[in-house]
Amino acid sequence: MYKTVNSSPAAFEPDKIELFVLNGEVVFWENGHLRPFEELPSTEAIWLREELDNDPRALRGLAILGITDPLEGLRQYAFCRYGDFDKKPDIDEFGNTISEYWDCGQRPCPADGILCKPPDVPNGRLTPADLEIARMIGEDIPNKQIAARRGTSLHTVNTQCKKLAEKIGCYTQKGIASFAGRNNIL
Repeated sequence: MYKTVNSSPAAFEPDKIELFVLNGEVVFWENGHLRPFEELPSTEAIWLREELDNDPRALRGLAILGITDPLEGLRQYAFCRYGDFDKKPDIDEFGNTISEYWDCGQRPCPADGILCKPPDVPNGRLTPADLEIARMIGEDIPNKQIAARRGTSLHTVNTQCKKLAEKIGCYTQKGIASFAGRNNIL
């Protein structure tokens, strides 16, 4: 059984799917209908399963969370990688997927930055520590307070901020905060 929704979250073409979390459950939007994750068409479910099976980091994240059931693992993967209602299709008719980093409300999470896909950056890969620091900078928390919250020295936080800035190619606190806002890190 599916629910028809009167207003489309996006101007989707047929056979494009937007996965997202609604009231804590993974659902998807296709052709004007909102449906539960379990009704994901088999072709798209296979594409999603193949993507998960070919991502060692995501598989490690599921292991960290103690998820061993294949359907629950696929649901959690969809939750973590595609949970944002961003009005852009996550799976197109060719099996191309576009994941998003989003504030799932479950942070701190032992699989943060591992199961979820951190934003792509020009110079390296963001670590869970990078994401945490970017989040705090985006919340306008001074480095001294970041150090206290993380249980590290101010020198360590300053070094981490410098490395974070190099990864994202933005060399000011304001630039890092802007990056955090644009990429759903806040």
